[in-house]
Amino acid sequence: MINKLKVLIFNSLILFVSCKQLNKDKTEYNQNSISVQNLEELQKNNFTVSDITNENCNCAENDFAGTKTDTIYKLSNGKKIALCGYRNIENKPINFSEFVLSVCNEKKIIDFWGATETCNLRTTKDTLIIEELINLPTEKNRIYKPTIWSIEKIYFNNEKLKRNKILNQKIRKYNNEEISATLKEYENADEKINDEKMQLVNRLFIATISNDKKARKYFYEFEMKYELDGAFSEEYSDLKEMLEVWDKQK
Repeated sequence: MINKLKVLIFNSLILFVSCKQLNKDKTEYNQNSISVQNLEELQKNNFTVSDITNENCNCAENDFAGTKTDTIYKLSNGKKIALCGYRNIENKPINFSEFVLSVCNEKKIIDFWGATETCNLRTTKDTLIIEELINLPTEKNRIYKPTIWSIEKIYFNNEKLKRNKILNQKIRKYNNEEISATLKEYENADEKINDEKMQLVNRLFIATISNDKKARKYFYEFEMKYELDGAFSEEYSDLKEMLEVWDKQK
């Protein structure tokens, strides 16, 4: 009987310690941001983050995404930045599009990120980090995946807000085999423009930033080989602009 009692006490202690550690981990994970915990329930009741946390933190008046706070990012220096806009709940982890950022209760927003932009946001000490995601064929075997294209840091220096944006130089580059396969696809492709050709020009783009000169030549020839209009023309123009920015930052 005494042995059973000892086992019961021991198991209870283990369970107590495990629960305490789990709660500690949750606190550490969420300590720098406050977000809507049960999105469907809170939206149904028209609650905001401020309602939940008693924090008076809204976005400045703007014409883009309103002033209703979705998430508050707390920096280690005591500053708080509100996000107002739309979360992509179908993505894991959840990210955001068409949103504004605003220092809590200031009269001007920091900036607006449009509906075509998808971003991860996180904090590290006194800095808010915004990672812009673009779907590019960067996975092994040139498969598409959401790829961090740029990284912007928002922080404060002597109470003045600072912003620093760089491109992600760690994007996975193509190896020789993948570059060779991309070049052959272009050389053997017919002149009919379609979705497959746009996938090809995206692969030429990645082969180009992988420092292949022939891929760069083919990338710029693409618009002469194919008659681009509408969405195809817009996508190619975006890629050209991205390459120009990449070249400048190298």
